[in-house]
Amino acid sequence: MRREPVVVSAVVLTAWSLAVAWSAPAAPAGQTGAAPADPRAIEFFEKRVRPVLVEQCVTCHGSKLVKGGLRLDSRALLMKGGESGAAIVPGNADGSRLVQAIRYNQDHLKMPPQGKLKPQQIEDLETWVKTGAVWPEIGTAAANSASGAPKPGPNNAPHWAFLPVRSPAVPRVKHTSWVKSPIDAFVLARLEAKGLKPAPPADRRTLLRRATFDLIGLPPTPEEMDAFLRDTSPQAFSRVVDRLLESPAYGERWGRHWLDVSRYADSNGLDENTAFANAFRYRDWVVRSLNEDKPYDQFIREQVAGDLLPRPAEDRAYWDRLTATGFLVLGPKVLAEPDKQKMMMDIVDEQIDVTSKAFLGLTLSCARCHDHKFDPLSQKEYYAFAGIFKSTRTMQSLATVARAYERPAATAEAMSVRQEYDRKLNELREQVKKAVGKEKQQLQQRMKEMDQKVPDVPMVLAVEEAKEIGDVKVHIRGNHLTLGDVAPRVFPKVLGASHQPIGPDRSGRLELANWLAQPTNPLTGRVMVNRIWQHHFGQGIVRSPDNFGRLGEKPTHPELLDWLATRFVAPADLSAGGCGWSLKKLHRMMMLTNTYQMSSAYDAGSALADPDNSLYWRANRRRLEIEAIRDGMLSVAGALDPKMGGSLLDTPNFGYVTNDQSRNQAQYDVPRRSIYLPVIRNAVFDVFQVYDFVEPSFGNGKRAVTTVAPQALFMLNGNFVQDQAAAFAKRVLASSAADAERVDHAYLRAFGRSAAPDEIRSAVEYIGTVKARHSASESDAAKLELRAWRNFCQVLFASNEFIYVH
Repeated sequence: MRREPVVVSAVVLTAWSLAVAWSAPAAPAGQTGAAPADPRAIEFFEKRVRPVLVEQCVTCHGSKLVKGGLRLDSRALLMKGGESGAAIVPGNADGSRLVQAIRYNQDHLKMPPQGKLKPQQIEDLETWVKTGAVWPEIGTAAANSASGAPKPGPNNAPHWAFLPVRSPAVPRVKHTSWVKSPIDAFVLARLEAKGLKPAPPADRRTLLRRATFDLIGLPPTPEEMDAFLRDTSPQAFSRVVDRLLESPAYGERWGRHWLDVSRYADSNGLDENTAFANAFRYRDWVVRSLNEDKPYDQFIREQVAGDLLPRPAEDRAYWDRLTATGFLVLGPKVLAEPDKQKMMMDIVDEQIDVTSKAFLGLTLSCARCHDHKFDPLSQKEYYAFAGIFKSTRTMQSLATVARAYERPAATAEAMSVRQEYDRKLNELREQVKKAVGKEKQQLQQRMKEMDQKVPDVPMVLAVEEAKEIGDVKVHIRGNHLTLGDVAPRVFPKVLGASHQPIGPDRSGRLELANWLAQPTNPLTGRVMVNRIWQHHFGQGIVRSPDNFGRLGEKPTHPELLDWLATRFVAPADLSAGGCGWSLKKLHRMMMLTNTYQMSSAYDAGSALADPDNSLYWRANRRRLEIEAIRDGMLSVAGALDPKMGGSLLDTPNFGYVTNDQSRNQAQYDVPRRSIYLPVIRNAVFDVFQVYDFVEPSFGNGKRAVTTVAPQALFMLNGNFVQDQAAAFAKRVLASSAADAERVDHAYLRAFGRSAAPDEIRSAVEYIGTVKARHSASESDAAKLELRAWRNFCQVLFASNEFIYVH
């Protein structure tokens, strides 16, 4: 069938003109006239920009020496410039003399003079200037000493996130009839204090669609909707939640959320984009673990130190634990870095970054070059962590091109068979080298036959204890060539950790895993319950889920956050309702509340008092992620392949991945759930990028949500959308019912509701118009019918009602 743009009414197109309005807060100190400083932009500056300026620039352009009248040790001085004018123009990299100088494009302007910066450093500085040249000022509360304690100052009250988690009393409220759960009491108390009321309950169709997308990332079927509507018992919704949590699709939905945090990808990215052909085993482990409701403390331990835990009786359980440590291996690496010590420390830094953000919501890697500028985390404590990961083997070899470490997930017998196969194959290779003529041809034929019978030995990205274990010296200004005092391997004192050094015979990963998973850790429980809350309610109680430090957002409901955290880590057998680290129990706790079950109904007075709905006076209207949009279309079209696990990557392990558009499209068109599509760094699917997919080189617990024209163009003209619309149309046309009933059936599948009479009338008229328009060029009545219904089904896919949940 010839593809064509869908002609839709102005009403449908208007749905795509939704504008996302936001109010810009006042610029932070030192950023007058600049855009609001995003914590991620500040982190980028601290990790990628400030170290380059300190190491390469301020020696000649700092407080002690000012060549050319130019200082580069503050944003204001950069903008003031020197004898030749301003060094930077925020937002305009090409027009900034600093960028011109580091590019080495002009003979008279080349900096630093001793040699050109590395390509990644140049790109980082360009990005920094393009995005506004954020340079945070440091207040007295932010400075910290080597002990991790804040220096005296007017604002150095203990930061809320570093204080022990307390179990607050449930507040009293006036409208007690609305309170179904203590969660409701915490929310309602804040609303009543502001004179606000919660929105009315969502209708049952809306609630089921919301819950189904939330838990499994797919729309409810008409049969599921009908069963829920017919179940009038008080336990009806509770049964729905239980059913969805038991679905294998639950692990696929929530596994993707964790893969965002763990910066999952199927390739290395950066300079040498080689394939991680076995990375999928980590992804599948995540899905299995969530479906099994593995306690979150164990989920942490296995990813940080699964290889060091007591070996379980079953081999499969042990291999799973090895697979889990792929969490530490998945990060991008400069595989052709000539300075091998720098490569090692860059890998260690990346591991510190992902571990501290994922489990603690801290930007510990910002202390690589200096004490953390905002949180009470010293540079010495950073290198205490570094000693743990430097004492861990992550790479097979650092020789160019370096390779990540892999371990076999197979029995001793299977390994023995593979070793014998390898021995025979090597012998055969040696014989081929010596043979000639017909004998050589025969031997080569035998080699080809052996290639078809390679014994399968699954390999997994994993870590193990390094041969050399020990503490690391502080790297002055982050430079591995300039060393300071030894930093014993201990955990941050500000988080209540003991400063008992780790022994010389082990890396300390097991101790780290156990410390992270302690119920008394002030951050672990808070961070995870906030992540779960965010995905159910559209925003976290702390809106910066990866940064609970001073630069992060303060909790909107701190008592509720602590109440949830204490229940999450409390033993499951407590009468108070502990979850025992169970994520599924936490889902139930949040969803079986009136807070979750509110409608998104608008109220002018409430919107005026609380425009961003930080008090939760109504449910947030949320756009689905690209995976849920894509999977939803496949599901509605009846085309979704439910097969779980496995790899769709077609590149050999550690082979180079190319950005082949036709191959990418072929992979995208595979009717599997989106979590199973390859994630290639530097070549993420275009439509995934358009719909705000994460940058897979960095852990990210909160995706951006943008509204841009290419999103509409994809839904209206994309081949994949047209294909699924055609499959949906065939499904609708399979019924012998009248057109009006078919339209209603399509609405039920796409939106979970029946079509209104005027919608049926408009749809039937539209379908008739399409058939009349193309009747002259299409003589086949069946094809003409399919074309018209395909266009109609595509309009449903392109509507806001399909891609948003209420």
